[in-house]
Amino acid sequence: MTNNQSSSPRFAGFVMSVSTTIISLILLLPIAALFIEATTGLFSSATDAIDSTFADLVDTVLLQYLQNSLTIVSQTLLFACLFAVAPAWWCAHYSFSGRKYLQWLMVFPLAIPAYISAYIYTDALDYAGPIQSTLREFFNWQSPQDYWFFDIRSHWGASLMLGLSLYPYIFLLLRNAFEQRSRNLAQAAKMLGASDRKIFWTIHLPLARPALAIGCTLVAMESLADYGTVQLFAINTLTTAIYDSWLVYGSLASAAKISCLTLLFVIILVVFEKNSRKKQQHFDSRSHHPNERLPASHLKTAYIWLVCGLIVCLGFFIPLLTLVEYCVTYIDQNLNDTIIAHSKSTFFLAAIAALTATSIALLFNSQQRFIPCTSNQLKLSLSSLGYAIPGTVLAIGILIPLSQLDLWSNRFITSMGFEKVGLIFSGTSFALILAFVIRFAAISNGSIQAAYQRIPHNLDDASKLLKASKIKTFRKIHLPIMSPAILSAFLLVFIECVKELPASLLLRPFDFETLATYVYQFASDEQLEHAASAALLIIIVSLIPILLLSRSQKMQ
Repeated sequence: MTNNQSSSPRFAGFVMSVSTTIISLILLLPIAALFIEATTGLFSSATDAIDSTFADLVDTVLLQYLQNSLTIVSQTLLFACLFAVAPAWWCAHYSFSGRKYLQWLMVFPLAIPAYISAYIYTDALDYAGPIQSTLREFFNWQSPQDYWFFDIRSHWGASLMLGLSLYPYIFLLLRNAFEQRSRNLAQAAKMLGASDRKIFWTIHLPLARPALAIGCTLVAMESLADYGTVQLFAINTLTTAIYDSWLVYGSLASAAKISCLTLLFVIILVVFEKNSRKKQQHFDSRSHHPNERLPASHLKTAYIWLVCGLIVCLGFFIPLLTLVEYCVTYIDQNLNDTIIAHSKSTFFLAAIAALTATSIALLFNSQQRFIPCTSNQLKLSLSSLGYAIPGTVLAIGILIPLSQLDLWSNRFITSMGFEKVGLIFSGTSFALILAFVIRFAAISNGSIQAAYQRIPHNLDDASKLLKASKIKTFRKIHLPIMSPAILSAFLLVFIECVKELPASLLLRPFDFETLATYVYQFASDEQLEHAASAALLIIIVSLIPILLLSRSQKMQ
């Protein structure tokens, strides 16, 4: 082998290592910028540096915002567990007619953004809505003092909407955990005279605690990051405080400080979840025989379908059918060139972001595959950190360095004798694509990493024996095997980009709307019926990864 041939793989490995290091730094840049701005005010203008917005918020309403965030998170977890735990156990433990289809249906509410459901139920349950109006007419009630009715515009109402939208996270994880339940321990408990209910609470549910903890953490982070629902219900949380600090008060420093507070909240959630399972020890007490589901009686089957069907109807079918009705009633407003234009631009940006995130995932995972070491694993883990960052926090973290980069660029251009070009980075779609990539790189990483784990290492060894290069091994062996996983990663990131609202609201260019922001603008103006077709498009497209997820979970 010549010196040129031997140095070529080393050079390729060096280029890959430098590339992944630079990408890791870019992905971590928003977090670093947030902490620098929050502690030093380095990037603030002179007027913003002496701004007292954050101090005023601390003295007046910040504590209330924090309490509201805690309340929304805790109540959402309560509703999500209420909707998920029992159905997950029934689907894993019992055999009944239509069980396979019910499992699929239970995941469908994940496709409905919570702010869409919030508008629909608010319109139906408000004082002037059809339900209360019918009740007053039927019972001849004259005023609100004559009767009590659930106030949908409340913390409980917002948490209910979020719980209906997010419970599938817990349902999927718990159902899989219950599928792997201990048959031997249950049999031993029965021999000691324990009832089925006691076995569930003392054996099956505690053994499923890791899955429950992970699911609750996901729900908590998503509910903490929500902006559309709480804003629609006029509930001030940390997320709305970030948005108002930047767009209403014009204080980037205050937005950065509240973002750091929110990020600290997320870190506490993750650490608490891990520590809660740290001392748990699990031993394989399962028998070699698969768990046999118990046949459910006709009465039990009817009860399961009644409860689960009610949850699915509330979380999916009622919002879906309402949107269909809006589309039919207001067909002229829902079939226009504006929606088509917003759809094209949204799909184009989402495709670029999904392609970039999937390419980054391939680069990081293939590097760890060919050169397994601590540093490469660390870079792979850091590249997935963005998913834990709420969209509003991430948007502020991106605005800080990109705004400064725009200033430096314009100063350099003017120093060369040219006119200013304006906002190159922070005022264009570049900022939005960067936010999508950082936020959802973890999804593509997870899909590609799982695919790599299923490829036997002896294929790599055989390729080495045939003197094939790493690039050729990747192109001829890894890439064909991982094609389905790559497609899944692309689709999952694509759909998440289409649905993303908080980051899109803050980072979208002037006079530019994504489908999510377009729908939200009409919903916030209480005119969702005029954007029902766009909302339906989001839901239909969102069903694609849900079906893929259901398939990957082997719902049989």
